[in-house]
Amino acid sequence: MHARRDSAAGIRFLAAVREGRGLKPSARAAGIGKETGYRWLREAFGALRDEGLSVEQAAAELGYCSPLLVDWERQRPGPRGRHHLAVDAGVEDAFWRRFAGGDSIGAATRAAGVGRSTGYRWWRARYGKLREQGLTARAAALRLRIPTPLARQWEDQRRRADEHARRERQALLRRALRTSARHAEELTRRRAPRSDVLARDTRYWELMRAGLSNTAASTILGVHRKTGARIRARRHQQTAPPSRPAERSSRYLSLRERLQIADLLRLDYSIRVIAGELGRYPSTIKRELDRHRDEHGRYLPHHADHVAAQQRRRPRQHKLIAHPRLRTLVQRKLNRCWSPDEISGWLRRTYPTDPTMRLCPETIYRALLVPGGQGLHKRYCRKLRTGRRIRKSRWLTRSGHGAAVRDMTMIDQRPAEVETKQQAGHWEGDLILGVGCASAMMTLRERTTQYGIVINLPVDHTAETVSAAATAAFAPLPAHMKRTLTWDQGVEMARHRELARATGVAIYFAQRCSPWQRGANGLCQGSWTSPRVDHAAAVAAAR
Repeated sequence: MHARRDSAAGIRFLAAVREGRGLKPSARAAGIGKETGYRWLREAFGALRDEGLSVEQAAAELGYCSPLLVDWERQRPGPRGRHHLAVDAGVEDAFWRRFAGGDSIGAATRAAGVGRSTGYRWWRARYGKLREQGLTARAAALRLRIPTPLARQWEDQRRRADEHARRERQALLRRALRTSARHAEELTRRRAPRSDVLARDTRYWELMRAGLSNTAASTILGVHRKTGARIRARRHQQTAPPSRPAERSSRYLSLRERLQIADLLRLDYSIRVIAGELGRYPSTIKRELDRHRDEHGRYLPHHADHVAAQQRRRPRQHKLIAHPRLRTLVQRKLNRCWSPDEISGWLRRTYPTDPTMRLCPETIYRALLVPGGQGLHKRYCRKLRTGRRIRKSRWLTRSGHGAAVRDMTMIDQRPAEVETKQQAGHWEGDLILGVGCASAMMTLRERTTQYGIVINLPVDHTAETVSAAATAAFAPLPAHMKRTLTWDQGVEMARHRELARATGVAIYFAQRCSPWQRGANGLCQGSWTSPRVDHAAAVAAAR
């Protein structure tokens, strides 16, 4: 079957030549012969010249420069896309003038001086062109005076040809999808030197060790002395141990996968099809294309692999050090007592299309407050609204954390019947602080009856005060209403063991920063206003 330039192999071959791989390696990677590659290059050159490009521009677009371009330019079809062996355009124009004047096909061909088969071929080609332009079969037949049986026959043949072309195109696409991995492997494979070249190089070094000069050894081998110099230079280059590339994790895209992505993109496959072929998520392919397309929208796999490798290198240079202009703007805003959040938002609005001028607030905080931070001088810490010079960790430092709650029984050890809410006597508690922590009150909420207790703490909210208030709140309740109490890890429960002994309630602690684990207490805090409670009503509701 005649291989076409717009097939998958043709697209791969022309793309490889455009990338500078050479004609023979490109043909080998595409799985075609050298002569087929020459023919496709000649056809592509002619198509570029028909688009109005000069010879130099067409050669640059193809990525191929050869003396053959002169012959290809001379053999190009003449005006109106006609082949140099075709009948002159004036003869065909004379045929159509006679046909439009009302002559039959036979009379028109005799007047034009061509055979009847040539006129019949022109007649049928004109019908196909009119159908491609969107004209209906009936309208095209009426315009060309085609008999109805003949028009029906041509239309059936045209429909069958279109169906055959569609099936062939689908088959070629399926085959291209199956061979994409092999094509990528072929592009990344390094060919071993031929056996005769290895034997020649071995013989050259045997002669050199025998004391012969480069010229004498080259003469004995029958090669030019420059070839011997290249053999010697290649040997010197191989003396240095090659750098072993670092092993790349499978979570990152490899060069072979990027070559396969570029190949399938050229064949107009969707992102989901490409992801399925590579065994990756579609979002991975989408991010890869968004990150590594150039300004013309092209995806260059080798450039993308190089940029990705550079971005993975660690340690990375701090952004405030790598971009002096960005650092100057941040320093200027800090001098005006802007917060890092305001600086980040201003940069995003002022430079919406420049990713190098983006900065998150955490980067500024880390440069100023974290020990060893880089990019900003410590004097700018005084411009922050807190005025601090070092970051205080909420969980990892003891300063300002107060007394620690020890020997906690976590919520995952709480009985399973608490979750069902079928049994009364399981409570959730919390401490609510007022403005400036000047006032406080303790809330207790029963999970099953939704009965609430609010206790005012007018003096303080220390662990001793909270433990005493909770003991007083649980004292009037019967034993079956005092089963468990769930609290957060606040320091007000530092005396939870004394509270458990005094009330007989098993106390459990929720995980840090997990308020949903005490949802019954937290959802109702805002609706409680009265500090007075009725314990009898709670007991009656539980019964």
